[in-house]
Amino acid sequence: MVNKSYAKVSLGASLLMFLAGFVSSVAVNSGDELGRVNLLYLVLLYVALPLVSLLLLMACSIKPQTGSLTNILLQLPIWPRSWQESLLELKRDGLFQFWLFGQSQKQMLAFCFGAIVSFMLILLVNDLSFVWRSTLLGAEQIFPVLKAIAWPWSFVESAQPMYQLLASSQDSRLNSDTLTGADYGAWWKFLVMAQLVYGITPRLLLWCWCNFRFKRQLALLNRPLSSKARPVLNPQPPQQPLADIVNSDIDLTSFSLVIWADLPQGLLEKIIAVTGQPQQIFVVGAYGDITQEQAAIKNQHKKLVIVSSWEPPMGELMDFLALGHGYLMPLDWTQTDFNQVTVEHLAEWRRCCFKLSQWQLLQLEQLS
Repeated sequence: MVNKSYAKVSLGASLLMFLAGFVSSVAVNSGDELGRVNLLYLVLLYVALPLVSLLLLMACSIKPQTGSLTNILLQLPIWPRSWQESLLELKRDGLFQFWLFGQSQKQMLAFCFGAIVSFMLILLVNDLSFVWRSTLLGAEQIFPVLKAIAWPWSFVESAQPMYQLLASSQDSRLNSDTLTGADYGAWWKFLVMAQLVYGITPRLLLWCWCNFRFKRQLALLNRPLSSKARPVLNPQPPQQPLADIVNSDIDLTSFSLVIWADLPQGLLEKIIAVTGQPQQIFVVGAYGDITQEQAAIKNQHKKLVIVSSWEPPMGELMDFLALGHGYLMPLDWTQTDFNQVTVEHLAEWRRCCFKLSQWQLLQLEQLS
C-alpha cells in the first residue's frame, strides 16, 4: 500500500505555485503612478509562459528527465520526512514519473489560477489603463499576433483585439500626459480570455486525465491477488535457486559505495582499502538518511551495497536494489574486524540475489 502522504506533498507544492502566480500577476499589474500597465508584459505572463511551459513539458514526457520545476520543488528541504518517504514509495512502485507528469500540470494550473485571481482582484479595486511600449515594433506588427492569440475565442466579439484601440494604446516617453480618447481598460476581457484559454483550460483537462490514470494504476497496484485455497498436507517447501558468489575478476572502477548497515568507521576504511576509493559514499536504510537514499537512487554509477549478513533482506532493501545495479556484499563483523559469513546467512542472501539479475553477490577474501 503506497503511503498517501504524497497527496500532502501535492497540496504543499500547489500552494507555493499559487502564491508564485498571485505575486507575479500583482507585480506585472502594478503599473506606473498613473495606473498604466504594459500590455505586452501581460501577454508574456498570461500567454507565452503557459504555452512555453506546456511545450517543454510535452518534450520532457517524450524523454523523461528529473529537471522539471515540479521535481525541483520536491527537492527543497522543507517537506517532512514522511512526505519524502511517500515519494520514494512511488518510485519503487514505478508510479513516480506518471505522478510527476500529473503534478506538473497541477502546479502550473495553480500558478495560472493564482494569476487570474490576483488580476480579477486588481480590476475590482483599481482603474487600470492598458498601454504598450516598444522601440522596434509598431501596431501593424503586434496586431496580427494578438489576433492569432484571440482566434480560439473569436465568437466573443467584445474580447477581440481592435486595431484602432491598439494603435491608440501605444505609449511614448515623449508624451507625459495621460492618454485620452479611448477606453484603454477594454483590454481586460482579452486578457481574461487569454488566461482561461491558454493557462487554465489545457492544464485542467490534462490534470484531470492524469489524475484519473494515476488513481486507476494505484488501484491496480493495491488490488489484492485472488487465490484459491488448496489444502495440502505437509507440503515439501520448494528448493529455491541460489546466485553464484563472485570473488574475483570484478571491476569496481567508477562505482558508488552504499552502506545499508550500522558499519563502524574503521571497518569502512578497511573496505575502501581493498576496493579502492568510490566515486561517492551513501549511508541509507534504517541507519541512514532519506536525502542520501534519494541521491543514491538517482546515482547512475555501478553500486557496491554493504549489508549486515545476519539481517534478512527486507522489502525496503529489495525495492532499493530493484532501482539500481552492481554488487551486493553481505558482511559479518565485530567492532574491530570482519568475521566469516555463516553458510546459512550466505544462502539467504544468495536466494535474494538470484531474484535480481542486475546484481551479483560479492565476497572478498581479503575481508574474511
